[in-house]
Amino acid sequence: MVRKTILLNDDLAAQIDLLSRKEDRDFSGSLRHALRIGLLALQNPELTAGEIKDILEAREELEAV
Repeated sequence: MVRKTILLNDDLAAQIDLLSRKEDRDFSGSLRHALRIGLLALQNPELTAGEIKDILEAREELEAV
């Protein structure tokens, strides 16, 4: 894993902080998760972010079995 320093405006940082509390993740984990969904959304414009999230969750469940 590569460490990078990024600057976030206060509003975006607050949104990621809220997401981390909702999904019981740390701030970095929530940021990685949101970024992954965002990048996949850009690559797959026919899918909604919710659909992408469902696909990722289903994949994680399948790998856990």
